[in-house]
Parts: sequence; C-alpha cells; structure tokens
Amino acid sequence: MKQSILFMILSLLTLFLTGWVLTALYDAYAQFAVIIKEDQALPWEVTISAWPFFFLIIYAVILLFFYRHKKKQNENLSFWLFPMQFSEKDERERAISGEACRKAYIATWVSAPIAAATLVFYPLFEEQFRYFPIIIILLIPMIQIVTYFFHIRKI
Repeated sequence: MKQSILFMILSLLTLFLTGWVLTALYDAYAQFAVIIKEDQALPWEVTISAWPFFFLIIYAVILLFFYRHKKKQNENLSFWLFPMQFSEKDERERAISGEACRKAYIATWVSAPIAAATLVFYPLFEEQFRYFPIIIILLIPMIQIVTYFFHIRKI
C-alpha cells in the first residue's frame, strides 16, 4: 500500500514538473511571438526560467536511480513503463490491475470530452488564465493516475 502511494505521488509530481516546464516554454514562445509580431529592431530579448528544467532533470536522475533499484528486484520491469506500479505477480494481482486499468480507461472517456468542452471557453478568459490549455491537457492523465491508484490499492 505504501509503495502504491509513493508511485502515485511520483506520477503526479511528474505531471506537475511537466506542466511547470511547459508553462516556462509557453512564456518564452509568447515573448518570441511579440518580437515577431511587432518586428522589433535588435536586440531581441527572450527570457526563460531555467529552474523548471533544472528540477525536471534532477527529478529524472532520481527516477533513473529508483528504476535501477527496482530493476534489480524485478527482472521484467520495462524502462518505458511508468508508473512502475504494475505488479502482476499472480492471477489475483493481474485481475485487480486489469480492473483498475479498465476504470482508468473509462475515466479517460469521461474526462477527455469534458476537457475538450472546457477548452471551448478558453478565449473568454485568455488574458487572465494563459496556462489553461496546459492545465486541462495535464488533468486528463492526472485523472487516469488517481483513478488507477484508488482502484489498485487492493493489492
């Protein structure tokens, strides 16, 4: 149980850091768009925060060490499988994991149309909430992760 909570926190932290990096990139692209639109003379200046990238790289290194530790314990662990929660040692765990994946799949089918419908209203408050599309897109996997981990806790 403690391990599944750890994997859920790691997964949500991954989404948070990804969103942070994307918002930093969005700010840089917005600055560059202003430069192109206004056709400014030199010097051009675009500032981007390095902190999100720094924390993402540190986090990726920590996850790599965590993966290598888990790989020593479990030989059939794939590098591309994230979260590393899919512990299917016996038939009961496979059934529980399959049911949790089914619930997460259903949650995606519910959350994706709702997310698309909320994106329709983005032009109404674009100036006040610039990062709204990034947050909405990242909410879909967050809902999947939370749904999966609430149903997997039986293992």
